[in-house]
Amino acid sequence: MAQQNADTPVIVLELNELCPPILDRMMAEGRLPNFKSLHAKSDVYVTHTDDPSLEPWVQWPSFHTGQPESVHGAAELDQGHMIDQKRIWDVLADQGLSSVVFGSMNGDTKRRDKVFLVPDPWSAQVGATDPAFDVFHKFISFYVTEHTNPNAKPSKATAAAFLKFMLARGLSVPTMFQAAAQVASEKTSSFDRKWRRAMLLDLMMWDVFEHTYKKRRPDFATFFANSTAFLQHRYWRHMSPDEYKVVPSDEDMKAYGGAVEASYEHMDRLVGRAMKLGGPDTRLVLATALSQEANTSYEHIGGKFVYRPHDFAAVFEWLGGPQPKSFEPVMTHQAWASFETEAQAIEAEARLDAAQSNGKTIMEWRRTDSRLFFWCGLISQVAPGMELTHATSGERIAFDKLFMLVGQVNNSQHCRDGAFWAQRASGAGEVHGDKLPLEEAHDLLLELAGRMPADAGFGVAAE
Repeated sequence: MAQQNADTPVIVLELNELCPPILDRMMAEGRLPNFKSLHAKSDVYVTHTDDPSLEPWVQWPSFHTGQPESVHGAAELDQGHMIDQKRIWDVLADQGLSSVVFGSMNGDTKRRDKVFLVPDPWSAQVGATDPAFDVFHKFISFYVTEHTNPNAKPSKATAAAFLKFMLARGLSVPTMFQAAAQVASEKTSSFDRKWRRAMLLDLMMWDVFEHTYKKRRPDFATFFANSTAFLQHRYWRHMSPDEYKVVPSDEDMKAYGGAVEASYEHMDRLVGRAMKLGGPDTRLVLATALSQEANTSYEHIGGKFVYRPHDFAAVFEWLGGPQPKSFEPVMTHQAWASFETEAQAIEAEARLDAAQSNGKTIMEWRRTDSRLFFWCGLISQVAPGMELTHATSGERIAFDKLFMLVGQVNNSQHCRDGAFWAQRASGAGEVHGDKLPLEEAHDLLLELAGRMPADAGFGVAAE
């Protein structure tokens, strides 16, 4: 990969967990014309990670810093503020280059003078560079982290503030039409269409990103989208029912059978918009960090099911002991509980252990200083009428009074392979056969986006 001119902007599309085999299949079927065009112009790699934890919130920092998990230390969501290593946009800032970082997972920056940052929806500890974007970030975060909570609804004032923000910062007519069509389809369709909301959220975020990009014209930009990763976890079983023992019903197949492929076609349209936004003088990069594959480990229990508290505070109130000062929901059924002190968090661990069924705790958790990352550890369907026992007080309570069934949500699992495509200046692509360590993808991107000489020690051959 040859060094580019420092005046050539780079846009990195961080399309979380797209799968190289599905991209290849759908490109061959003619369903992804924009991906196919980018593929033909790019250095195409399959990346691989050896990080012990296989979660995107670990692998994205590995990509951004060029360091493995053992160095950057991020093991959970909402830990971007704890990473000491410079991300690529900080290195570029040291070279005088500007960046827009839009939703990059576990992202943060040490150079807010050069880096315009909008944090990912799971970040509560990192704020937007421009406080005006807090309205946007909080609203998007609410819908992402509370999507499994049917009782969660934003206030009218919050919704009005978000709409005002969107109208001032790029909400497009096509997205408004898409939103109207989504509402209509949910009301009129005989099948569930709520899963399409994830793609609508991408469109809203893209509108704001595009408006911000045009206004700031950065040297380097990232845009993160998660809808395909979310839909694959939910509906891989429906895409490939022959891989599973537990086969979806005909009704579920009609509702969800095309969800995964629809998300790839949606991502293809985003690639097309990125091409138009950047124009011929901008280099596009596709990065996925990870991918996914069928998860058949739980077929013997009918698939993996998860449970979320109706109210996080109610669980801790029943457990007793120190109460968190705040809760930060993250993925599906998990949340952070933040305490005033580390001692309180340590005591709360013992309280979580007290929520038991048949003498065994139902809770799982990990602690980082004064914060507990916790979730219900049950993974099979709970029998009606099951009760929990407080191991300390002996008090009993119906399980369904504290927890709700989210459903069968882990039909796929993470795969160590990912996609990394970097558009070449010559326009003549090359598919590389050897897998590329994810940390080395960082080095290639730094060479592409920065002013590093091509022989700066990255071991990369020139074009």
